[in-house]
Amino acid sequence: MGVLRRGIQITRAVKSAGRLRQIVTVLSKHGFGDVVGRLRLGGYLPRNLFRKADDEHKNIGVRMREAFEELGPTFVKLGQVLSMRPDLVPESVVEELVKLQDHVQALPYQVIQDTVEAELGKPITTSFAYFSKEPLAAASIGQVHLARLHSGEEVVVKVIRPGIRKVIETDVALLSFMAEMFERYFPELRVLNPKIFVEEFFKTLQYELDFKIEANNIAKITKNLEEFKDVVIPKVYKEYSTHQVLVLEKLVGIPLNDKEAVMHASVDRKKIAALGARIFLYSVLKHGLFHGDLHGGNLFILPGDKLGIIDFGIVGRLSEKSRNQLAVMVFALIQEDYETLCYTYAELGSADTSIDFDSFQREVRNVLSPYLGLSINEVNTGRVLIEATKVAAKYNIRVPGDWMLVFRAIVTMEGMGRLLDPGFDMIAMGETLIYDLVKIQSSPARLTKEAFTIGKDIVALLEIMPRNLRWAFKKLARNDYAFEVKSPDTAKVAVQIDRGSRRISRSIAAAGLLTAGAISIQADKGYHWDEYSALGVILLALGLFFVLRPGK
Repeated sequence: MGVLRRGIQITRAVKSAGRLRQIVTVLSKHGFGDVVGRLRLGGYLPRNLFRKADDEHKNIGVRMREAFEELGPTFVKLGQVLSMRPDLVPESVVEELVKLQDHVQALPYQVIQDTVEAELGKPITTSFAYFSKEPLAAASIGQVHLARLHSGEEVVVKVIRPGIRKVIETDVALLSFMAEMFERYFPELRVLNPKIFVEEFFKTLQYELDFKIEANNIAKITKNLEEFKDVVIPKVYKEYSTHQVLVLEKLVGIPLNDKEAVMHASVDRKKIAALGARIFLYSVLKHGLFHGDLHGGNLFILPGDKLGIIDFGIVGRLSEKSRNQLAVMVFALIQEDYETLCYTYAELGSADTSIDFDSFQREVRNVLSPYLGLSINEVNTGRVLIEATKVAAKYNIRVPGDWMLVFRAIVTMEGMGRLLDPGFDMIAMGETLIYDLVKIQSSPARLTKEAFTIGKDIVALLEIMPRNLRWAFKKLARNDYAFEVKSPDTAKVAVQIDRGSRRISRSIAAAGLLTAGAISIQADKGYHWDEYSALGVILLALGLFFVLRPGK
């Protein structure tokens, strides 16, 4: 992330004045001259562009999409990322940005051949028996060709465009520079943290620019889904793959975005819909590693009613805590428990304690009220969660980007699922898994694990406390144990000291009980309740009582 540090940003911005001039010129041409002016970047504009742009009458989303397409790969990717953040941009803009496509001219075959040979260190004919001169697809970051190995296996070869990394790094440095200007001259946008957003955007692009990362993603997700025999993830040919070249098994099937072909194919569409939902929910809730760019073009119906998945350049990751929070949120939706839903949003968004929680909860309830009373299979759960996220954004509750990948994926999966099966119910398919996760959170094994963690933290505190107290007394002894309290709230200080000593006593007692309880359970001796030691459970309960007991 060094490229995003402020000094380098400004240096590169100065060195890339020509590109900055091109950016502000294109933005002004598409009706964003006022924005350029407020950013104090008008000096980069030709004089004739100070007049109003001819297309200012167009919808802002259309103008953004056209400007981003004209500005090239980095901005196309930026628009695609923004299209997945309806909590940050208006819905009308999202609707246009989802249309963004990589309209780029294919690289000449000789450039691709030179790149492949340089990466593999040998002639292309040595590695491949056949290599198509016409690309299967040409995108802003890479180009895809069909090929065949000497062993006879059909493969697809993805090649990073030469020089694209430098282009992207220059553009992102300029975007970061502009983000600082936005925070300075558009105070109303500071709550959106433009600089942090650009940093996350650059990190996402860095992953897409390294095929070793994509190969590693494929390996991990393949292992996670190995019990699903009807799911096919393309094999990676590591001996032919590098950071710039990725060789994959070719999948032959019907892409789910070809609606006509899907509807006329002799396949079990209900099975395919259920399979897609199960593997997505399993990936998210069980492993916390999931495909971050799910759409019909990346999903294929293969012979034998199998589901093929491609393109793992973007993946989402959720921690164990986040997975538990997601399960609680979906469970709250099922139960129509909007208070729990809002508390979970506030927790995952690191909400400030000063937010008006009652107003937040009331607004969420009002927004989601049209869905009340509907059966869960009549509700697009992803859409409901996105609507709640928009409300959260109004209260400065910022949902992490990976969560938005989940929500958008749920919207997509539910849309495709209901196209394949009108009775599709994604949440019902994942309900067992969700209930299992919720039960795990309150299981004795989980409580034991947390007790160990709490006990370890308390023990660590007790280890350093005598040293700190000894040091404090040594300093007091130098002045005959006399010290001066300058605060006018001396009585309050005395109360706090008294409370502190009581908490220390409770902490010592809690540490002992938790440790003893954990040891007793592990020892597995004495009278049992169900499968756990009765004494261990009692000691753990007493320890947790001391930990959770409100201080006085």
